[in-house]
Amino acid sequence: MSSNYAYVTMATSKDYLLGLMAMYLSLQHTGTQIPLYAVLPQKLVEDENHAVANMKRNGIKIIQYDHSVEIPQQLIDNNASQGDHRFSHTFDKLLVFGLTQFDKIVFLDADIYILHSLDHLFKLPHMSAMISGRSYPGNEDWIDLTSGIMTIKPEEGLVEKIATKIPEVIKKKGACGDQDILQAYYSDWTQHPELDMGEKYGIIAGYANYYEQHLGYQYTNMVDNPKSVAIIHYAGERKPWMQHWSSLSVLKQELQLAALRLIHKRNTTAVLLEYKHLVRKARKLLYA
Repeated sequence: MSSNYAYVTMATSKDYLLGLMAMYLSLQHTGTQIPLYAVLPQKLVEDENHAVANMKRNGIKIIQYDHSVEIPQQLIDNNASQGDHRFSHTFDKLLVFGLTQFDKIVFLDADIYILHSLDHLFKLPHMSAMISGRSYPGNEDWIDLTSGIMTIKPEEGLVEKIATKIPEVIKKKGACGDQDILQAYYSDWTQHPELDMGEKYGIIAGYANYYEQHLGYQYTNMVDNPKSVAIIHYAGERKPWMQHWSSLSVLKQELQLAALRLIHKRNTTAVLLEYKHLVRKARKLLYA
């Protein structure tokens, strides 16, 4: 596979570094030889220099940036008034569309757990993505792309072109994040079913039990099976790595995971326990 291919992720605050490290460990477990680049603001690199040094030591490559995608104060205020202030920090994700040092990238949100190889996603066309959660009851009208996992062919000037949609989306929706801007710019995405990766590439953690028990999704490592879960996405403001687990809780988690492995049962419960185990490993590596 081309040496100009790269997995790319992003963190704009220290709160996401631990999730990023856990995601990287899960990516490593797939056996990929394609590197992961973490796009980080210069201030974060400076403020968290020890953690960033440990990220580099463990194989994550760093791309620093010193300018953000500008958004109007009106949008920041709108997001805050609706309790979605965190979305005001997502617009720098648009910067990855300008990483022209790569022929193609697969963008991965930092809050995901990767369960099997994703290398084949590099063969997909630009703006291949998925529609997260659309098969969950009540979400039947969800038809637009999710920006958490995307195959991207970077292009000079593309960041600026996409950003021109920001005022239009503010006028239409008031509060919004990067995903809304991408949906507006690629407004014909819904007319190209070949760009839909499939839901297996971003099962929302809160929906995972339903997908397993009612829709037949499984944890099998079968890359070609459309119902073999490839990614669990810990969407939402409160992330697993932000939780505190007592020593007793950790012991219970490890015993439960060992019991499930003993009977070769990899279900949604086992996968969550695996991820928590990975988070603990990531914490040691990041802050050693």
